[in-house]
Parts: sequence; structure tokens; C-alpha cells
Amino acid sequence: MNRISSNFLIDMAKSPIVLTGHYGSGKSELAVNLAVRLARSAGDTVVMDLDIANPYFRSREMAGVLRARGVKLVSNAYGFDITQDLPAVSPQVKSFLGNVHYKRIVDVGGNSSGARVLNQFSDTLIESEAKILAVVNVYRPETDDAEKIITMIESIETEIGRKVDGILNNANMLRETEPIHVLNGLRILMEVSEKTGIPVVANCAEKEVCKRLPKSCRPSLPIYLYMRPAWLDCC
Repeated sequence: MNRISSNFLIDMAKSPIVLTGHYGSGKSELAVNLAVRLARSAGDTVVMDLDIANPYFRSREMAGVLRARGVKLVSNAYGFDITQDLPAVSPQVKSFLGNVHYKRIVDVGGNSSGARVLNQFSDTLIESEAKILAVVNVYRPETDDAEKIITMIESIETEIGRKVDGILNNANMLRETEPIHVLNGLRILMEVSEKTGIPVVANCAEKEVCKRLPKSCRPSLPIYLYMRPAWLDCC
């Protein structure tokens, strides 16, 4: 497996981690999970929710969960409670991006249109040596093969004028996910990696699924479904 580091999260979190990818790939779920994990292991952590493209399943919806775990949340300019769907980015974002005291997670909207918001912070992202990670779920129809994934990544790179630094394998079928699903996602993403030179940095899966993954799949990132439990329970 092509890796950045066996301890990729702590190593990469020395700089801001920017999560990009297709709509519904699980960026916000991973943003919340990464932030909680970093706050527990490394201290002060901030999530910057820059998703102004999609009003559903955004990390700002987990404001209470994040605060309870010591994570600071920065989202729109007017406060979540009164204008949660207003497409306005907080001016605090730029100051936090350059604040090395914090572990910084940036959650952006889907596809190149969602990533476009990063352009207003391009200088700060370069100065802070931000890591751009593409989150991919191969069980979404728009990213179910290598060529579609490469096209998505290239469109994001073109939009923001930056190369993607790594890929997170988030292959899942929600609560129906089995290790075989993660392994199939890894197989497809290794093909993407071979064609683009972009490393697959980790496999993300629900914690019980992670326990059943072979050692060859490490590093793995166990996740908890913060974003969708109520929605899943009603279906």
C-alpha cells in the first residue's frame, strides 16, 4: 500500500488537513472523526466548515458534539444558530488556518464547485503547507471506477490550482459495510494511485469493521457514525 506514514494523522496534522471529494463521499463525517481523534491525542483542534454548496450533512450540524469533546468549530460569518444555511464564510478562517497552535481540519463542499471556496485562502494554504486530501467512496455512482475518480480529482486540482496530496479510502455501505467493501475500494484507489502518483494514505471504516481488516490495509482510521444515526434508525 502506498502510504505517507504509518502515523499519518499526527504527521499530517502539523499542517491544516483539507478534505475534498464528491458530494456524499463522507467528508463531513471524517472531519468530525478526525477532529475528535486529534483533540483527544494532540490537544487544541478546530474544524473549519467551508461547505457553502450543500445544506445537508455538514460538520457544523455536529457543533454540540464537537464542543463537548473540546473541538472549536468555525463555520459561517453570522453564527450557526440563526443562519445555518447562509452561504457566508467566517473571517476567522484565515486566522485559524495560519495558527500553528491548533490542529486544523477544513471541510469543503463537494466536487470542484464546492472546493472553489478555497481560492480565497490560497496564499494562506500555501504558507501553512496545507494537505489536500480527496475522500472517496467507490460505492457512490459518480466515483465507482478509477477513471471517474481521476476526473473528479483533476477537476478539483484545476479549480484550486493545487495538487491533491493524498486519498482517503472511505468505501462504505453505511451500516452494511463489510471488510470486502473496504478492500474493493482500496483495489480501485490503488489503480488511481498508480496512474496519478497520489498516495492512498488510509482506509476509513467503522471501528468494528477496522478490527476485521487485514494488516495489509493499515493504516486504518476507525470512525464513528456521528452524522447519520437518527436518519439511519428511521429507515
